[in-house]
Amino acid sequence: MKIVVTGGRGFLGTHVCNSIQRQGGSPVAIGTADGDLKNPFVAHTLLREADTIIHLAADVGGLGYLRDRSGSSFHDNHQMGLNVIAAACEGAASRLILAGTPCAYAADCPLPLRETALRVGVPSGDTAFYAFAKLATSHAAEALCPPHGVAVTTFIPSNMFGPHDNYAPHRSHVAAALLRKAIIARTVGESTFEVWGDGSATRDFVYVTDVADMIALLAVNPHPSHAGQTFNLASGQETSMRQLAGVIADVVGDVQPSFTTEKPVGYTHRVMSIAHARETLGYHPQTDLSDGLRQTHAWIHDSGLQRQWLAESLAEPGPPHLIPLTERRRHAG
Repeated sequence: MKIVVTGGRGFLGTHVCNSIQRQGGSPVAIGTADGDLKNPFVAHTLLREADTIIHLAADVGGLGYLRDRSGSSFHDNHQMGLNVIAAACEGAASRLILAGTPCAYAADCPLPLRETALRVGVPSGDTAFYAFAKLATSHAAEALCPPHGVAVTTFIPSNMFGPHDNYAPHRSHVAAALLRKAIIARTVGESTFEVWGDGSATRDFVYVTDVADMIALLAVNPHPSHAGQTFNLASGQETSMRQLAGVIADVVGDVQPSFTTEKPVGYTHRVMSIAHARETLGYHPQTDLSDGLRQTHAWIHDSGLQRQWLAESLAEPGPPHLIPLTERRRHAG
């Protein structure tokens, strides 16, 4: 069985490919270096021989990134989705697994968010256009793929975090962004790191391998009951930004969060039900927030990202006192 993972060298894709290998599969990871999925010919060429396609590729980032690119976030992600669907229908695929987004749930959906609520109300706010693209892709696949013998499953991960995340300031999601801020603050001798909002907004944070293992299971051991289904893959635990920032402060050490109330926070409260995935797939997340953040912090240290971030801070304009004297001398040569 040939399993092709779009976005297979990205954050979630890396973990999905590793998990597929652990479960006995041989995934083929494709990324931007292999071609632009917005080009239908490229998508067809890359995917035509796949038995199973896992579509993770996306142009996505944090709240600010999506707010500033609302038009392209819809067009580019929707175009990629349609091209992947066409390639699945025209090629050898019998299964298409799509990544959705929790942004697709309307602001007034009752909590915890359940998959049945996706067809009630519409997305809103700064992430709405990205959410519309992901929703439209899943709906199109559900209509177009079955007549071609392609079973479709959509999963919706909550706020993932973990090793290999995107920590770039304008592309990172909240857990990655706060980890980077806290680590840099501690490294340069600052006592606080910035957190947008007053800390009361809530999210559902899930460790990336818990999501990746379930996606791999859907690919390696498919079952007819998965076809046409959408599954939330989350922790099922509501965590406030104040709680998240507090755990990050404990993990990093010697820093405390500083809340900036004039910054946007998106939806005020979010938590997802995992009952459907638990009952149908046997899904049980294994890693809690504290353990996951400690594992992520260790990976950041071992991978050298901390040194890279420090070098980037040195290259940015700003008060020289923010950089420890020993570091200023070393980087000055």
